[in-house]
Amino acid sequence: MSDTATTTQSIRDFALAVRTALSDLPTDDVDELTDGLEADLTEQAADVEAADSAAPDFELDDPVAYADELRRAAGLPVRGTDAPARVPWLRRQRTRVGALRAGATRRIRSSAAGSQLLDFMLVLRPLWWVLRGWVVYAVAAALLGGAISTVPTDPLRWLVLTAFVVLSVQWGRGRWLPWRWLPGFRTVVSVCTVLVLPMVLLITANQTGAQNSAYVDYNPYPAPGLMQNGEQVTNLFAYDADGQPLTDVQLFDQDGRALNVVNDPANTDYLPQLDAVGEQDMVVPSLLVPGGSGWNVFPLRLVTSADIDYTYDLLGQAHQADAAPSPFPFAQVRPLVPVSEAGEPTPSPTPDPAPVPTPEPSASAAPVAEQ
Repeated sequence: MSDTATTTQSIRDFALAVRTALSDLPTDDVDELTDGLEADLTEQAADVEAADSAAPDFELDDPVAYADELRRAAGLPVRGTDAPARVPWLRRQRTRVGALRAGATRRIRSSAAGSQLLDFMLVLRPLWWVLRGWVVYAVAAALLGGAISTVPTDPLRWLVLTAFVVLSVQWGRGRWLPWRWLPGFRTVVSVCTVLVLPMVLLITANQTGAQNSAYVDYNPYPAPGLMQNGEQVTNLFAYDADGQPLTDVQLFDQDGRALNVVNDPANTDYLPQLDAVGEQDMVVPSLLVPGGSGWNVFPLRLVTSADIDYTYDLLGQAHQADAAPSPFPFAQVRPLVPVSEAGEPTPSPTPDPAPVPTPEPSASAAPVAEQ
């Protein structure tokens, strides 16, 4: 095979098939017989390619025959000559899976298209290693935190995710597997990852959609606290029964809650409003209530646009030092009409209409004598 990646994978498949043919032997014997097998075959393939770079031709023998040769060289009986040894069920299943994998690989590589597709999938294996580490992190976060967190939200979680990814990559490279049970455990983790992956991807998509919706719905300005006919109310003015303006009036709703023109009185310093000529003034709370919560004392104080400094802030900042009492919209309004004992409003006296002067008749012209 001329392609280096193809030759490397063929050597791996051949070594796996040889180990499968030796599976009836104890694990220690199999490891001893096949130790360095892939490295030796890779070196032989490199020698063949170097000797004839124009048309390299490196062919592998029958893995079963090769395994029999290893048996004879080690003085072990050929498979099937003695009574079959009792092999654990887990090892038999692992051997069967290995044989199926080797057979499937040979069938796929029997065609040029299949061989190219398999080589492409092998190139993507590092991506799978990273994905496996990410899914394991998501499952671990769900088990320890009570909710699946597919994306880290703090430096500690990022550190844990990085550790899982590094471990998965090293496992994929055949590293960090000091105990004999770890390769089997790695296979179990990979199978569980394939099963859990669709759910993790779905949760990630939902969380991403929720975050995008939150960003779209986010409004840097506080929602208005008081509305009338769809327009925001920025100040309130009260008049007494005689129509005279009142100051420092506290208003409450039917449940005893303070009536505010802002949505968050504790965290709102000023409220913009437009004056008669379209300039932006700022309404600030009253200073009669400590703690900056004087949004319930009407009328609210006003900082005119002329007193707002836009030098360092494009929005402008309203300061209480520049605030003054808000001017009333009317100096006086119509007094309230008292109600009589009979329940009828007492009519207000109306002035008598002034007499209309009658114009005096004008003097007629003197008669003119006829000639």
